[in-house]
Amino acid sequence: MRLPSLRAIQAFDAVARHGSFSRAADELAVTHGAVSRQIRALEQQLCTPLFHRTPKGAALTGNGEVLFQASRAAFAALRGGVADLARRNADRSVTLSLTTSLALKWLVPRLPAFRRRHPEIAVLLDTNDAPVDLFEQSVDCALRFGTGGWAGLHETRLTDEELVPVAAPGLVGDATLPLSPRDLIAFPLVHDDYNPGWDQWLEKAGAMPQAGALPGDRYIDSGVLIAAALDGQAVALVRRLLAADDLAAGRLIQVSDVTLPLERSLFFVCRAGDRNRPVVVALRDWLAESFAEIRSPS
Repeated sequence: MRLPSLRAIQAFDAVARHGSFSRAADELAVTHGAVSRQIRALEQQLCTPLFHRTPKGAALTGNGEVLFQASRAAFAALRGGVADLARRNADRSVTLSLTTSLALKWLVPRLPAFRRRHPEIAVLLDTNDAPVDLFEQSVDCALRFGTGGWAGLHETRLTDEELVPVAAPGLVGDATLPLSPRDLIAFPLVHDDYNPGWDQWLEKAGAMPQAGALPGDRYIDSGVLIAAALDGQAVALVRRLLAADDLAAGRLIQVSDVTLPLERSLFFVCRAGDRNRPVVVALRDWLAESFAEIRSPS
């Protein structure tokens, strides 16, 4: 059987995704009538209706659903092929996705070391707190905090993580360190909504958790949480990796030896097909070495 025109399949796929002829027309930058004609011609060629037209839009028929599964896979493969070709031609740059807090608090201060080793490679940081889809977006690789096992991705575990209680020196003043749990929670506290909190820390420290929620501001962004601690507002329970430079410089101090290991680790991930691309390998190897130095300080 002769294949339908690509334009007709493109119009069908757009209507199926949007459930609307009008929105499909907007996406394709054509008129509503042009989309309708393409769908009508496609239905005539295939001798079957593909949509139920309703006042609220367009719903796929059973045969339409079969065709949509095929068109979706075909366009995904086409987009992937175009992206692969573009990436192969762009062998002097690499785009890395990571959270804003990890970029600001750890990676950016260390990028000059990567540039000294690889002056021929330009690094573009795509800072996004939501995990990006490496198969749909123009990103070569990513740093992800999790437990691994991402479908279709090649992953390298870089480091485990733990939470440490920190504060600005001016907040704790002359208090004797390390602080006992009772003394620590007498200070103002800030909370991280994304990671285990002070109740779990108290349990690990062998103290009874407080009845009811401990008072204090709550943050989703780890970088903002650390900023509050640096400002002397409160004691914070933060990821050691993100606080490492501030601890080393004395801008923050660890106020207790009790830490909370996390189940999640930091991973470098890329598409499986990109695992041997030279620019990806260069960045991955440099990151792995950098984290190895942290785990085994000289």
